Amino acid sequence: MWLSDLSIRRPVFATMLIGALVVLGSISLLRLGVNFFPELDIPYVSVTTALEGASPETIETEVTDVIEEAVNTIAGLKLLRSVSSEGLSQVFLEFEMEDNLNVKVQDVRDKLDVARRNLPLDIEPPIVEKVDPASAPILSVMIASTVPISELTVFAEDTVKNRLQRVTGVGTVTVVGGRERQIRIWLNAERLRAYGLTADEVVQAIKREHVEVPGGRMETKMKDREFGVKTKGEVGSIREFEELIVAFDRQAPVKLGDVSRIEDGLEDERTYAELDGRTGISLDIRRQSGTNVVEVANAVKEALDEVRALAPEGTTIVTAQDASLFTEAGIRDTFADMIFAIGLVAIVTWFFLLSIGATLIVSIAMPCALIATFFAFYTADFTINMMTLIALAMAIGLLVDDAIVVLESIQREIEGGMSPANAASHGVDRVGGAVIAATVAIMAVYVPIAFMEGVIGRFFREYGLTVVFSIGVSLLVSLTLTPALCARILKPQAHKGAISSLIDRALSRLENWYSRMLSISIRYRYFVVAAALGSVVIGVLVAQRLAIDFIPSLDRSEFIADVELEQGAGISQSRELAKRAAAELAKIKHVDNVFFTVGGNQTERVNEISYFLKLVHKEDRLSDQFDVMAEARQVLYKVIPEAKTISVSEMPIMTGGGLTSFDMEYALTGSDLGELERITDEVMRRMRETGIYADIHSTYKIGRPELQIDVDRAKAADLGVSIKSLANNARIMLGGIEVTSYEENGERIEVRAQMEEDDRADMRWVELIQSRASDRSLIDFANVANLRFASGPAQIERQSRSRKIGIFANTKPGVALGTATEELDRIIAAVGLPEGYSGLYLGQARRMQDSTDAIIFAFVLALVSLYMILASLFNSFVQPLIVMVTAPLSFIGAFSMLYFFNQPLNIFVQIALIALMGLVMKNGILLVDLANQFREAGKASKDAVLSAGPQRLRPVLMTALSTVLGMVPVALANSDGSELRNPVGFLVIGGMSSSTILTLLVLPAAYVIADDAARSLRKFKSVALRKRA
Repeated sequence: MWLSDLSIRRPVFATMLIGALVVLGSISLLRLGVNFFPELDIPYVSVTTALEGASPETIETEVTDVIEEAVNTIAGLKLLRSVSSEGLSQVFLEFEMEDNLNVKVQDVRDKLDVARRNLPLDIEPPIVEKVDPASAPILSVMIASTVPISELTVFAEDTVKNRLQRVTGVGTVTVVGGRERQIRIWLNAERLRAYGLTADEVVQAIKREHVEVPGGRMETKMKDREFGVKTKGEVGSIREFEELIVAFDRQAPVKLGDVSRIEDGLEDERTYAELDGRTGISLDIRRQSGTNVVEVANAVKEALDEVRALAPEGTTIVTAQDASLFTEAGIRDTFADMIFAIGLVAIVTWFFLLSIGATLIVSIAMPCALIATFFAFYTADFTINMMTLIALAMAIGLLVDDAIVVLESIQREIEGGMSPANAASHGVDRVGGAVIAATVAIMAVYVPIAFMEGVIGRFFREYGLTVVFSIGVSLLVSLTLTPALCARILKPQAHKGAISSLIDRALSRLENWYSRMLSISIRYRYFVVAAALGSVVIGVLVAQRLAIDFIPSLDRSEFIADVELEQGAGISQSRELAKRAAAELAKIKHVDNVFFTVGGNQTERVNEISYFLKLVHKEDRLSDQFDVMAEARQVLYKVIPEAKTISVSEMPIMTGGGLTSFDMEYALTGSDLGELERITDEVMRRMRETGIYADIHSTYKIGRPELQIDVDRAKAADLGVSIKSLANNARIMLGGIEVTSYEENGERIEVRAQMEEDDRADMRWVELIQSRASDRSLIDFANVANLRFASGPAQIERQSRSRKIGIFANTKPGVALGTATEELDRIIAAVGLPEGYSGLYLGQARRMQDSTDAIIFAFVLALVSLYMILASLFNSFVQPLIVMVTAPLSFIGAFSMLYFFNQPLNIFVQIALIALMGLVMKNGILLVDLANQFREAGKASKDAVLSAGPQRLRPVLMTALSTVLGMVPVALANSDGSELRNPVGFLVIGGMSSSTILTLLVLPAAYVIADDAARSLRKFKSVALRKRA
């Protein structure tokens, strides 16, 4: 082979070639981003529109429906969902994975520009955003202090938030628990009546009198000077608000202070935060998409050190949640497992080759290939994450396979009497074709994995290409540096030590024993092949007993819990219940700290409580995280029995775009909300009876208390009062509105008008709120409307423009997602959905279903690619099938290991099973290739395999053991994130072990059977031709 011969003749060239790749890889490693999972650019778009004070029904009809109608015609729209809640419309659009997200965002904006004329005039401009699945906060910072909340909010907003937003890589910083300064105009209903004014008239007067209008440009007559013109109409101090003239009473001016009380106060309390019993303000820090999680988190921590020096006395700033710790620990521990695996592989090499020089060559080849792979990462814009590191861990054994096969072939030639240089050239020639074919075959398995469709394809893209890159570099090393080093380092072994001699004799006896077993296998070849098929059947039967799952549960030593109280619960009630539950949660064994927020979500619902519990690290506790989660669930149900829903979940992998942290989400859609509610209740009742689900609840929220103003249109018309006038005055007096803003020291402070709290609490004054009639008279609400308290939906969900109710649930510990979805399918079938009603899985359950088609596609494409490559190598249509027979032989070992160690058949295992095909076929390629060489030399098929088998025994065992031992640290790891790697390690260990043992006996038997069949076919054709003649 010319490249190997060139490297042998010019070893400096080979060294510099690989050395350059290693240097580039080392530089790239320092520049690569670090994330827990790969960056996913999923085509989700959200449209958020606010209409302050509007009910969910109004939001649905006036805002959400208009937006949905506008965007529904965009090409490539896969799923359209929406949530209409109080004052807020959220529309989520999911497009096909192949679509350009930036183009779709612009399409949505263009459609909204056209639809804007059909939306209410007083809405805030719709916000169109790309949904980042990794938008969960990477850090939550808690600021606690003895200073008043107003001062602490100023410090949090003006000092801490501003500093953190300047940190490179920080996307957004959200403040929870703070109360910003606000100028409050407390309107007095009695005084308004006395002066004959309505709330709407006062608000319009403030807008007229507190204004600064640019007057354009003024030029002198000679046009030699010009001046800007500005009407200075804004008040200069808070006290001046009282002097604003809002009307004239008998020619006497009525000032704002006459009908209201002006307060330099705070905004309404809508959020609350607490860490381990200390009240304060929380800042949730999110990173920019594509940035390094660990680097951004470390930079934020450095910035926090700076702001601590500026904090008011008695203020503490601590990190309540830090997602980078788990990411950093998981990456670090995976690297440590890889280093340990490299050491094990080096020991295997020495054991079989009994040469320090050979072991040194292999020990050089592995890290060279590994480090050089990071250069490919850099050029492909990959990050260091759990997926790429799992792929590298799987590739540890593969990285050394090519070098081992080449090296063993060279050493065999040296032991045969050749000079090292000639042996290196001749040894590469003997196995080079097989090594290239085997490597390309493995690439052919991993490339389809990298190009699967859907979210799963995006998720595993870096995984598949990482192995392709690494074994590609490994092949280059084995054909250049390895033969060059062999020609300089390997020497005939004149004397062997006692240990080496003992091992050598043991290996020789193993080869002799294998030769005898091989002869028996060929003699009884049909029985051997039948027995092999029986093992495949057993493997399939074992596989059917495995639970089906999607993504393994991770013991991250942290989890979340969400509590929803009854609709209408106020901030004070929620706060007290949350504090009581936090105190009990802190008593649970292994809980390190408890952090919670009230109203910390986007809609600031004060009846929703979110907990974050940090545990001691799993290495320092006996029970796992899921036992603690179960206990926390029991505590919450006991302490807050009045809660409408309680859920305890792992930290979510993907967030935003309506995605949830629940294991299961099932959407029921139909036209009648009442019928949907009936079906939902029955389904949830049956789910509870099964005992395999936890935290079952639906998105149908009723009982939201509201004051309904039923206007008598006939009376209103007779009196000349418009509905809009009534609604505006009710909104100002009861809900309050932002009137304008006030500038002080370069900052704009919101000015809000609302009726005095005591008056709002008295329905008599509410009924006496007045509106202006067409004849300029004032009409009381009680004269034209009926005021009553009722309840309405807290939110209205839709999917594909139909009303929807979502059912959420988590699985109990030990219950796989596949088992839960199968049971829910049975429940849905038993309940029955009427015509016009349908159900659909969303979230993880949907992604698990979608992954099946993607995996089948990758499996079929891998089989076709393997066949084409092997057919090209062997120049035969039959021999590739012989080699491919080895793939099913891995089933019994792979599935038995998963079953024995209680590992489910999750998405990682399914992908690894496809990859296992390429791994196990490599040994078969080596055997068949050498047998073909003996056939070409004139030997019969039986003699060819009897000669090839023993010669290939050592390299086959070496490569198999290298792969198996490389997976041992992966399978037995107990570090952060090891749950992702463990099942893959068990699968490869079991599959490689059973496949290698069976391949050494079954493949030679199948090889001879194929030759028997070919001879029989030739004989049949000969007889047929003679009869015809």
